[in-house]
Amino acid sequence: MTQEIKLILTVNSVIDNLDDAGLPDGDPEINIFTTGGTLAVSERGKRLSFTEEAEGQRTTSTLYVSDGRIVLKKRGDVESDITFTEGEESKSIYRVGPYAFDMTVRTKRIRSTLTEDGGELSLIYFMNVGGQDKNVRMKISAKRA
Repeated sequence: MTQEIKLILTVNSVIDNLDDAGLPDGDPEINIFTTGGTLAVSERGKRLSFTEEAEGQRTTSTLYVSDGRIVLKKRGDVESDITFTEGEESKSIYRVGPYAFDMTVRTKRIRSTLTEDGGELSLIYFMNVGGQDKNVRMKISAKRA
């Protein structure tokens, strides 16, 4: 039986748009928010879920964390399934409203210290969405509610 633990999460992401040479182009997009979430731990891995609301949009994110791999499923106003495996590339579709974009993700680094008491999950990755290159750094800090 898997128990869900209530957590307070701080999600911090920094997204750099890249120019044709792969260098940052303009100011980074910085998003920081705090929300409630849940963590479930089982023999197969960990499941971290939270909902984000911004600019009238609501999306639930669920991260499945297991041995060096993270699968992120977004449902709501934004929909996508992204697989992060350090050093590997994955392809998927990113949907926003009626629009769908091809997305490629190349994971540079995954770090997780998530336990029932909290911890951190961090990802560094490159992504191309609809032909636009971006570098992303994301850190989720968790503590018991």
